[in-house]
Amino acid sequence: MENLKVVKNIHVILRTCDVSNVHNDWRIRYCDMEKIDLIKGCYKSLIHAIREVKHHNVRLTVLDDHSSLDLVEFLKSTPNDIKFELIQLEEKGYNNSAYQQFKMCRDSTADLVYSVEDDYLHVRSALKEMIDSHEIFQSKIKDHEIVLYPFDAPEEYDPPKERCFVVHGSQRHWRSGIYTTNVLFATPRLFQTFWEPFEILALKYNGNYIRKKKETEPRVHESNTIWKIWENFPVLRFNPIPSIALHMQFDAQLDPFIDWEGWWSEYTKDF
Repeated sequence: MENLKVVKNIHVILRTCDVSNVHNDWRIRYCDMEKIDLIKGCYKSLIHAIREVKHHNVRLTVLDDHSSLDLVEFLKSTPNDIKFELIQLEEKGYNNSAYQQFKMCRDSTADLVYSVEDDYLHVRSALKEMIDSHEIFQSKIKDHEIVLYPFDAPEEYDPPKERCFVVHGSQRHWRSGIYTTNVLFATPRLFQTFWEPFEILALKYNGNYIRKKKETEPRVHESNTIWKIWENFPVLRFNPIPSIALHMQFDAQLDPFIDWEGWWSEYTKDF
């Protein structure tokens, strides 16, 4: 008899904002489009990825940080077959929205949570592959938490910063490493166990993108907060080769081996 797959509850928690940019307006994304158009396309790709998950329960929460009426109405048009809620945050700003996202991941009753930002373009199999691959890795590495980052970031290759190993996932290879943004696929227990660096990153983030020239206080960003968790191996971090989601950001994030325009045409089709 074929083994019955354990049905899991998956909570996707997305942050959106089209009226401000943590990276400041002078940084031009390699896709060179208005942020609202970028968010709408990436959101459609995420909805398609959620639909591909057939054997688990997926719900989507959108934490919106004072977006334009156009974007809010677009989010409200999310198809009825998606288990969806829109939360319009009262307090404005990156630090609060990041904190609310991490807090929701920490407090979720789901088996797995996906903390995701609004500028990630997903292939249709992205969420399903993360669920299946997380299960594979966790079954073989029982004494470590597993965290997945869906983007095969070019920054990790030029030059290599540390040794890594490559393993088989459900449909492709995955490699170990330490690079992540706030985009993470993991258990709520991971956020509960290592809450302090997540809280510091959210509430005190002042990375180069928003840092003032004469600012003297210590810089707080991913590499000296949550990366320390992956770097010191209480948690193993894996990313797919090739990517299952693209970070549609700047030239440093442009994958030289992936046709992002082809992805955009394929994965941002209407709901």
